[in-house]
Amino acid sequence: VYDVNGASLHPNANLESRNYFKVFWKDGMYPKNDADGDGGNSCGNGACSPLEEGGCLCGTSTSEGKVFSKIPQSSEEVFSQLYIGAYDPSAYDEGTYTIEEGDGVKAYLVNNEYTPDTVFEVVDDYGKVRLFKNSKELVTIDGSSFSFRNTPSFMSILNQEATVRDATHEVNALIDHLLYHPNTAPFIA
Repeated sequence: VYDVNGASLHPNANLESRNYFKVFWKDGMYPKNDADGDGGNSCGNGACSPLEEGGCLCGTSTSEGKVFSKIPQSSEEVFSQLYIGAYDPSAYDEGTYTIEEGDGVKAYLVNNEYTPDTVFEVVDDYGKVRLFKNSKELVTIDGSSFSFRNTPSFMSILNQEATVRDATHEVNALIDHLLYHPNTAPFIA
């Protein structure tokens, strides 16, 4: 989430742009302009400003919290609730993490505590080791209870921060997602 006032943003992310990205709103509820059709809620009961062309302009804030307070019961629980990748704990100095192991799950703890910086290691159905950060980042509409999980992205929308390295990470993440998705055919021609 960026403050669009005064920032040098990519043209696709400025106030005049009508680009969209999918988010999963908490309980399926979100601010909706009355002019957009049935089910309008006055842009979140006044939490946002209605736009003449439809839609709402909302102030937002972000927050980070931990998902798990103890080791998860299974790798399936990790896959279903964690979405943000983590750096390999072996890249850090020895003694940075302590390890706790459970049923198919390895937790790397800082100061023996479960925090958003805890890293979980699990193996997926293809035998690939996956590392996830114990973090749940929320975007909340100011003055309301509307929120959604912040979507992870490697690319900055600020022109001066975009790099080839970030683009490479984004493309590699997409390729992994497509190749390892359950709907991908058993062979690729």
